[in-house]
Amino acid sequence: MKISTNGGYILSRFGYEKGFALLKEAGFDAVDVGLDEMTSMDSLLNQPGYEKKAQEIRRAADNAGIPVNQTHAPFKDPLDVWEKNENLYQILKRSLEVSGILGAEIAVVHPYHHPVFLGHEDEMFEKNMAYYGELLPTAIAAKVKIGVENMYRVDSRRRYIVDDTCSRLYDFIRYVDTLNSPWAVACLDIGHVAVIRQKDEPWDFIRGLGHDRLKALHVHDNDYVGDQHKLPYEGLINWNEVTRALGEIDYQGYFTYETIGHLGACDDDFIPTALKYMADLAKYLADKAESCRTPARL
Repeated sequence: MKISTNGGYILSRFGYEKGFALLKEAGFDAVDVGLDEMTSMDSLLNQPGYEKKAQEIRRAADNAGIPVNQTHAPFKDPLDVWEKNENLYQILKRSLEVSGILGAEIAVVHPYHHPVFLGHEDEMFEKNMAYYGELLPTAIAAKVKIGVENMYRVDSRRRYIVDDTCSRLYDFIRYVDTLNSPWAVACLDIGHVAVIRQKDEPWDFIRGLGHDRLKALHVHDNDYVGDQHKLPYEGLINWNEVTRALGEIDYQGYFTYETIGHLGACDDDFIPTALKYMADLAKYLADKAESCRTPARL
């Protein structure tokens, strides 16, 4: 199993040429490129000639010898501001086109999940079918699969995490199966599963989604209370169970981190060491998953 990481912090800190090179030298097989800058219409990727900017990013990755395996479509907090943006679909469609230029196989696109979810499940489902239906033709033309992600939200009064779009396994399966397209797949955010108050664990989601639905991951750890985006073994998630489940379903995608925060305090000259540790840990866990593949899958 190949390993990848979200490159946003490194790429913004060091620039594309050096950033991609650092990630390659650390041992990562690929990079997940976040397209957060596109929440602003001032981004070059939202301007005429955006293809040139995207090609420059692709060229920097190619020069470093590291591919872009997936991207993350732009999203914005507070979410109600993003929802009311009249350019929302224009930006999201453009992000899919950019993902295609970058060579990404999958672009993770948050579902529509801005209003209150509980009590509005069917309404949200219908809105999301229309939402993804609007985006799928652009994704197909760009030859990029849309990764549907499981979400959570924070109760505005009680200030604790509650259910949201695809936060329950049956809901996640319903979304992917109803879209019923090889261009719409599941991206499982492992940390998001842990913070929802439910009996299902991340490995239950892996097995429930199965080989045919689950094609991408956001790998990070937490304390089952907050969405902390820590490295594995820094929180409470059982990574033996996670890797066992990945092996059992013959997961064929990348083992892709979505971690933040731990590199910010590092001096520039320590970054290569920190990145190598991250890559070594990802490779260790990916190898554990490989070792759990059943003979029928080998």
